[in-house]
Amino acid sequence: MKVVMPETMRKMDKLAMEDFQVPGIVLMENAGKAVADVVEKAYQRKCFASKKVYIFCGKGNNGGDGFVAARHLKNKGFSVEIFIPEKKESIAGDALINLTILEKMNVSLNYIFSNEQLNRAYDLLNKDDGNFALIDALFGTGLKGDIEGRYKDVINLINKMKGYKVAVDIPSGICGRTGKVLGEAVKADETVTMGLLKPGLLLYPGAVYAGRVTVADIGMPVDLIEEIEPEGILLNEDFIKNLFIPYPPNVHKGFFGKVFILAGSKGLTGAAALCALTAQRSGAGLVTLGVPESLTAVFEVKLTEVMKKPLPDQGGCISLDALDKALEFSQKVDVVAVGPGLSTNENTKKFIREFVKNCKKPLVLDADGINAFQKHPELLREKEGQIILTPHSGELARLLNTSPQEIEENRWQKVVEAADEFNCTVVLKGARTLVKSPDSPVYINPTGNPGMATGGSGDVLTGMIAAFFARNPDPLKAACAGVYIHGLAGDIAREKKGEIPLIAGDILDNIPEAFLKIF
Repeated sequence: MKVVMPETMRKMDKLAMEDFQVPGIVLMENAGKAVADVVEKAYQRKCFASKKVYIFCGKGNNGGDGFVAARHLKNKGFSVEIFIPEKKESIAGDALINLTILEKMNVSLNYIFSNEQLNRAYDLLNKDDGNFALIDALFGTGLKGDIEGRYKDVINLINKMKGYKVAVDIPSGICGRTGKVLGEAVKADETVTMGLLKPGLLLYPGAVYAGRVTVADIGMPVDLIEEIEPEGILLNEDFIKNLFIPYPPNVHKGFFGKVFILAGSKGLTGAAALCALTAQRSGAGLVTLGVPESLTAVFEVKLTEVMKKPLPDQGGCISLDALDKALEFSQKVDVVAVGPGLSTNENTKKFIREFVKNCKKPLVLDADGINAFQKHPELLREKEGQIILTPHSGELARLLNTSPQEIEENRWQKVVEAADEFNCTVVLKGARTLVKSPDSPVYINPTGNPGMATGGSGDVLTGMIAAFFARNPDPLKAACAGVYIHGLAGDIAREKKGEIPLIAGDILDNIPEAFLKIF
């Protein structure tokens, strides 16, 4: 599903009106009716007990959508009361036309200019004890600065109420581009967004404030929707299913790709084992694990199906002396994954940098495979060939010489920046993992849950992406398939065990069910 920035959606509105001659009031009519329909369905689900609706409307088109919703709800038999924190003189255009209609219909209109009027609104809503719907039609996706003054007080009032809250387009106070809270924001139970999804509804904390999201058809011409170049794509099962190439029945293991994984060190053998087992379970034809020579016996016991490649080590960590042997073997495989549990040993970091620099095969870099370039990001910029980076916010912050907080507050912007900076596919892990290649939209992953925030989860993802990369030479497709199926396996594990006890091995164990669900 396409995801567009607020300014792209405004451009689409303009094109619909100017090129396709769709009147703006028609778009507003469809938007408001869609909101009314969602409220009626919520009532039928008994999200609230009475046919009473309170609507808070701003002065712009978002408020106009609220006015239209009010008319349709009144016609459906709902008791409707409207609150407007503006003077009537500030309302114009299509919104004013719909407000005038409500006046003719004798809908109750309350203008809020003082604390006394605000307190009256509070008392009116509070007496119903949450048995009502509340529609937030104050601000749309165009909000830029922090909310202050009277509107901040109104939003605080809305959030104190127990009613079922429905936001129009986006919860008021949420940035449509980033999902940030702009001073104060409405905490909605459901959001009806118009035309297409916006990033602020998918990125946190906006996703929490939005609640359940419904995308409303407002009569936007289908040709316009198909032609528009979106900034993002929300992954779904159909998209993932199409990434897997059907094979003829007379295949052998060579058809499914050969993966070489450089991983593990003393005390970190589990990371290597999880990565290798996941690559095997995710469909790689042959998996070879390059490990410190002194730890080979440990891996012989841990892993049955996975082949091992003992490499010269120093104190249980792969050393620079392993370079020639590792590079020579890499020529026999399709993809090399570097990083899980390799350690931050200085000699190992030198090995990683030299290996990546000289390896001619596609690469997946994770964890210590990324950390080795912390002070040498130019080596990644200069690297030719296909690379997938899979950092969390801390690892990406070290590469971009910034803070993890800066990454988390600007995830969309930073994954775009990193993909361009290093000319590769970047998987920014976290709540709503994002995937970006230099010439692609940002792909947003909807699967996964908080229980997956556990040691080893990233090692499982690396093995999965490496396996898919070996089967499909497109790094973007491999990364998208990896993050989606990884999250889906985690969601299945949560259904069986809950979030708190979930461990990385549970994700690995549920990969087969994830595949069965998709295929």
